[in-house]
Amino acid sequence: FPMNLSSVDQDFATRAVASEPSEEDTIPVTGASEPVQKLKPSQTSMNIDKAMAQAIAMIQGDMELGGNINAFISADDHIMDGHHRWVATAMVDPSKPVGGYKVDFPADKLIAILNAITVGKYGETTGKAATGGFDQFKPGPVKATLEKYATEGIPGDFPRTPENVMQALEKFTDKKGDEALEAASEKMVDNLSSLKFETPPGSPSREDMPVIDDPKPAIQALT
Repeated sequence: FPMNLSSVDQDFATRAVASEPSEEDTIPVTGASEPVQKLKPSQTSMNIDKAMAQAIAMIQGDMELGGNINAFISADDHIMDGHHRWVATAMVDPSKPVGGYKVDFPADKLIAILNAITVGKYGETTGKAATGGFDQFKPGPVKATLEKYATEGIPGDFPRTPENVMQALEKFTDKKGDEALEAASEKMVDNLSSLKFETPPGSPSREDMPVIDDPKPAIQALT
């Protein structure tokens, strides 16, 4: 199986996932819960606005901090999905565990297998659009995003008024006003420094990565 989703042969992938696997073809999949700082990404593409909106929701208790993100985790500790929840948890508390499914395969081979399952089991032949890279999670962009949210609020799935944002930052830092914003930025960046932003060798861009929104069919295909 190729590592790039766009290179997967649809007919072959469909036949492969439909066939009854032999015992030697099955791949062990077990439940797992690992500290965020132990895990590594499998893609560079993440949206800082979405990740930081989730982090603020976690601070305010409206979203679970860590917890089960239903991510496939390779034998060498790369997550295949759930990247925004992973990095948002890290910004708040990198010692917190996140849960998912541990697959007894290294990341480079697991990406290829999940790409075949994406095509053969889910009928998806195009990956999700890429956004920004790891350079977003540096002091400048982190502070700029917090300043934007403190001024304009947060739209989308986790809406917050500017007042709500400042309440979260003050709760997070035990400081007030501008001091809270500055301290929150520094604290999030410091927490992020514990992560290893290392993708597997040869990992493709986001558009060529697996799309596994519901893990159950993929688990059936693996096991």
